[in-house]
Amino acid sequence: MTNQETDAAPTYDAARISPVPRPGSQTAPPEPYRGIYPMPMFMTLTSADLGESERFWTEGLGFISLYAMPGTMIHLRRWAFQDILIHASRPGANQSQPVAGTAGSLSLAVAESQIADMVAACERLRPGSTVPAVRKPWNSMEARVATPEGLTLTLTAALPVDTAQAEAYLRGHGR
Repeated sequence: MTNQETDAAPTYDAARISPVPRPGSQTAPPEPYRGIYPMPMFMTLTSADLGESERFWTEGLGFISLYAMPGTMIHLRRWAFQDILIHASRPGANQSQPVAGTAGSLSLAVAESQIADMVAACERLRPGSTVPAVRKPWNSMEARVATPEGLTLTLTAALPVDTAQAEAYLRGHGR
């Protein structure tokens, strides 16, 4: 059936615009994206020390500082659509963000070849802030990082799919 036959909204292949590289240990990651675009979604955090936050996210996680309002806010980006705004916290201000330590969690797509270096860089910047990468049953390598703002960040890299194993699994589960 076509979209016209179902009266559904037109669709497009979102994989064409995704910056996430194909799985594989030899796959090179894309460079940080410096273009300007309307952000479809982004995370906002608060920080007691914008300098520490900027160093951690740029030197540890490979983000770039795209825009800054010194002492007020920084806009960081890695790949396209991986934007984070970090605002300075103000003592006594009514913050809309959760209290430190309850900021939540976020999964960040990375290339498999990047995980070990990112974990090592974050560990140098904030000793004790990382959990090394492990292979997960859902076909990814994942590492955890605690950011200066209290966010639990999961670095996740898709692994190449063993098509024979996937097909055997699907046949065994009635698909």
